Amino acid sequence: MLLGLGCGYVAIMNNHVVGTMCMTCFGEVATIGLLVVDEKMRGQGLGSHLMKLALEKAGRRECRLIATPDGEILYRKLGFDQLEVVPTHVGIVEGEEDPGRAEWATRHDFDQIAEIDRSATGIDRRNLISSLWKRGVFAVIRHAGKVAGYAAMLRYGRGEVAGPVVGGSTEEARCLLSFLFSHRMGAFFRVDLRHQSGLGDWLNSIGITEVENSKAMRRGNIQRDIESPFRTYVLATMQFGFP
Repeated sequence: MLLGLGCGYVAIMNNHVVGTMCMTCFGEVATIGLLVVDEKMRGQGLGSHLMKLALEKAGRRECRLIATPDGEILYRKLGFDQLEVVPTHVGIVEGEEDPGRAEWATRHDFDQIAEIDRSATGIDRRNLISSLWKRGVFAVIRHAGKVAGYAAMLRYGRGEVAGPVVGGSTEEARCLLSFLFSHRMGAFFRVDLRHQSGLGDWLNSIGITEVENSKAMRRGNIQRDIESPFRTYVLATMQFGFP
């Protein structure tokens, strides 16, 4: 999926892959993810070399990524600055009531979902939304018949990933997630939150607990935030960067 949306690089030694990196461009913003170096090869500059290839490919674009503690020092050396903390929650949904405000999206909702996402993020991620649309499912909240918030759910590893979630309030974001959870009781979920989402305590209370914190970082020609009635509450997994 990552390669279908962008490109990637590998480091090869003795016919074995020892390092990887993927990147996706959304207009003037590039996101970098899946930077992995074989444990036996760390400390030899492979990660730095892969990142420099990515930055060269990105050109004058703003670059965004989500840094684990292992990679943060490298990213800071390459000029990345911290934006915010990204809490990751994982767990099994045992029981969650659907508050009844959300519903499954239909094919007629796609354009509205893409526009809400663009309004919330300030970048055009239609290609990402399209890829998620083909592989996963979407829920929406409507106001006066128009889509006012959405959430995606995608099979990911041994469970499901919920995200992105975009809406007008924390309450709406919670309703969207509750709807998804209520249809996948017993499933293992991963949810990567915006720091100020207001959803962390609730997720902890229903068994999807916080397990780690990463850091959203960016570098380059910064795209200014825009005023919007919508905001992102949950990310589309850390591999697609921020937001």
